[in-house]
Amino acid sequence: MADPSQAAPPLLGSNLLVSARSHEKARPLPASSGSATIDQNALDGGFRYGEITSIAGASGTGKTLLAYHAIASHLLTHKLGEVAFIDTTGSFSPLRLRNTMAYRLEAKIQHNSYQESGYMYEKRTSALENAKEAIIEKATSMLDRVKVMRVFDFAGGVEAISEVNELMEEVAQKFEKLPVVAFEKGRNEIGDSEEELEEDEELQAEPGRESVVLGDFQGSDPHSGPIGMIIFDTITNVVSAIMAKSQVQGQALLASFMRSLHHLTSRHHICTILTNAAVSRNSSKNPEYQHGPREDVSIFSSTRGKPALGKTFPFLIDTSVFLSTVPKTSDDARIAFGDGGEAPSYQKALILEVLKDRCGTREGRWAAFEIAVEVKFVPSG
Repeated sequence: MADPSQAAPPLLGSNLLVSARSHEKARPLPASSGSATIDQNALDGGFRYGEITSIAGASGTGKTLLAYHAIASHLLTHKLGEVAFIDTTGSFSPLRLRNTMAYRLEAKIQHNSYQESGYMYEKRTSALENAKEAIIEKATSMLDRVKVMRVFDFAGGVEAISEVNELMEEVAQKFEKLPVVAFEKGRNEIGDSEEELEEDEELQAEPGRESVVLGDFQGSDPHSGPIGMIIFDTITNVVSAIMAKSQVQGQALLASFMRSLHHLTSRHHICTILTNAAVSRNSSKNPEYQHGPREDVSIFSSTRGKPALGKTFPFLIDTSVFLSTVPKTSDDARIAFGDGGEAPSYQKALILEVLKDRCGTREGRWAAFEIAVEVKFVPSG
């Protein structure tokens, strides 16, 4: 029995590098936000699997719609994949989610309906018109792969994540217990005599052979089921309640919860998205804080908010995304700020900004967009 007082044996850096590379290769491509502008300019492809992303912003800035588009991307890419949607406010809208998925299916058909003819592209509009009913039916059936978990407090959120973790561990154990058979690499000749058949039987016990797990190859994809994405909408409600009682205890419980969530997300390559509220900068009534240094969390000077849950929360996640509004044009800016006060009648554009990225490749990047036709993102301009 090993002496517990002795230090753990050192690990070779080369072994850690191999482990990190194999872990990175197991990740699927990021889940699209539903907007090419946002994916290309800000998110570098979309929401990453194996990481926790927080989407913060005021009401009406598109936090939940971004989450719905991420769900649609996951379900469209992984044909057997499922999503766990943890709803803390009771505002989950199956109709809006279905419309989002129908829009994405329609966009996919429109993209495929262009056929190349020399230097010209002709659109087959009849293909889309005939498929509208099928699109709605398909989008409705995709809702069967969204598991909505209604929670009312922090303990309920912890229990919901625990249930997802138990489910994923059960699936991982079943996958590890699947039988394994061996076959010889490159041997594809068909034996035509009893001697060759006997040689084939002897080859089964020889070394240098490749092993393959028997079973459904579709099910061997960890993202084809059961849970490949977690949406927590919103985390602010349940965490704010415990922090109102005790900041110290609330921060400790939040840190413990986030460690468990990060382990689940990283181990099973889950795309986890948390929606968060926004609060005003220097909102304290204490004069000491009001006259302190300005908190510039955004590169846009007109942005007057910041993500909720305090300064330690960004260190518990992988990517922090902030949504805000800015005047759309210079004329709108003069209307909004020209007289020193903010006017409600000017046109606004939505800004998605990456405030923090653990990998450091996306921090400071942003994209401007607008919401059209309820579920559609369009570039602002």
